[in-house]
Amino acid sequence: MSINTESSALSISKSIDSLETTPSVMHRIVFELVDTAQWYAIMREARTLYGKNWRSQSHVKRKLDRNSWNKASIPVWFEVPDLNFATWVAVKHSVIVNRVAGK
Repeated sequence: MSINTESSALSISKSIDSLETTPSVMHRIVFELVDTAQWYAIMREARTLYGKNWRSQSHVKRKLDRNSWNKASIPVWFEVPDLNFATWVAVKHSVIVNRVAGK
């Protein structure tokens, strides 16, 4: 149920319209990462392109730090609103895209 009001209360600067923003569909993309530098670079790209409208797997730094001596790739997922993010990051940062959910 949505509420549209023409007038606003003194404490609210604009009218309340729950249909004003539609939640975007998030796409889960899995990258094969080797070190924390790659992880931070991908997070920086997501922050630049989408602001706060993205998510990432938790405890990644810990996994990559424990893997520093082995240098094996670890799958790390990111949820972003655009599927083209996978191609952009793969080309720009030379990482492997393991799978893109929903594609």
